[in-house]
Order: sequence, then structure tokens, then C-alpha cells
Amino acid sequence: YDPLTGLPNRRLLEDRLLVELSHAARTSTQLAVMFLDLDRFKRINDSLGHHVGDRVLVELARRIRSCLRDDDTVARMGGDEFVVILGRLAQVDDAAASARRIVAALRSPIVIDERELVVTTSVGISIYPDDSQDASTLIKNADIAMYRAKASRSGFAVFEQGQGLEERRKLLLTHELRAAVSDDQLFCEFQPKVDVLTGEVVDIEALVRWRHPHLGTLDPDAFLSVAEKAGLMGQLTRRVLEVAFTQSARWRAEGLPS
Repeated sequence: YDPLTGLPNRRLLEDRLLVELSHAARTSTQLAVMFLDLDRFKRINDSLGHHVGDRVLVELARRIRSCLRDDDTVARMGGDEFVVILGRLAQVDDAAASARRIVAALRSPIVIDERELVVTTSVGISIYPDDSQDASTLIKNADIAMYRAKASRSGFAVFEQGQGLEERRKLLLTHELRAAVSDDQLFCEFQPKVDVLTGEVVDIEALVRWRHPHLGTLDPDAFLSVAEKAGLMGQLTRRVLEVAFTQSARWRAEGLPS
């Protein structure tokens, strides 16, 4: 179990999902997997501290749980991400109804230390057996749908097998970029600016690059628009500043102009 919220953790979620998938296969019923990500939650941790962020997470976990049936599972995947398993669905629309309840419940203000905080969420939904019969693929497809909900600010979205290849590529790139920001895949190339009259370096420009694990080094034209639509520009900018300031400090320690 997650020590902060008391919810099942990733490992227990995977176990329960396998059990639910086995039951759904035997009974020819449907189930839904929902992937939840809090919108701009990092701002709370950065501005008010992790102790406030933790209290917010505990309250939001309680609200999510209150929107579900007793035999549904909600787990904390880590950070501000949650996954819900809705088993034994009477109809697919029941998953959308649950998503609407969760989105509405989390939108209500939270009062902590006489401070009113509003946190919203984006929810992605995938359905067994329509979207996949594999546990990890169902979670991944729900994650992809979540990014579509975040980009459209629609609250929730259902995974669509028939979505265009280009849209799917962008959704996958968004998913990978989010991980890249925290996994040190972003780096900077430094370009000097030279005074043409004196030949002296007067400035240095930091140019962000993404060391993609499969696509190689990507220039910003390949991912900045994706970052903007996914609300990742703040995190990306902070990462670039960290890299640039760290390199500047190294140059200064070596006695070079910085």
C-alpha cells in the first residue's frame, strides 16, 4: 500500500487488475481502466511545500475513493498519478459517468491552513476487451487518453483505436516527454555569440535538446508545441535553467567567463 494515502500501490494494482481481467474473460464482461493525472499539481509543491502537497494528495485520494463502488480499486501510481479499475461494467457509459463524478469531486476547493486550493484532474479511460486484453496495454492506453483529455481540457477522454496515426504519435510523444523532463533526457547545447569586431565571446545561448531513447537527439521544433499543449512548458523551462546554471557554475569554477 502507498504509505501516504493508504491506497493500493502499483504492485497491488497490477495484481488486482490481473484478477479482474481473469474474471472478465470467464464471464465475458467488460471492465475499465482509468488513468488520472492532477493538473499543474507541481505548482503546489513548489510554492507551498511538499507538506501541503501531501495533505492535498490525501484529501484527493479520499474524494476519488468516495466516487467509486466498494469493489472498485483506486491505486496511487506515484507522484500525482492514480489508476482506477472499474470491474463488472454493465455498460461502457458507466465508466464515463464515474469519470465525471471524479472530475467534479476534485474540482471543489480544498481548505488547508485557511488557504483555499483548487486542483483539477484529467482522466483517460480504456476498456477491456475493446482496447486491449493485456493489463499493461490497458494502462498505457488509458494514459494516452489522459493526455488527450489534458490537451483538450475536457476533463476526461476515452481511448480510441481509430484515432489518426499522427495524433497517436503526438500523444505518445507527450507521454514520453513528460518522463523525459524528470529522467534527465533533456540537455543543452551552448552556442557562443561573438562580437564580430573584437572576436570576443560576449554571450552564450542555451539550446534545449531531447535525447530520445528511440528517435535520437531531437531539436525543440519536434517537441515544444507538444510541451505547450500538455502544459509542460513550466517544467521544461525550469529544467533548462537548471542545466544552464549548472554549466555556468562549472565554467566559473574553471576560471572561464560565465
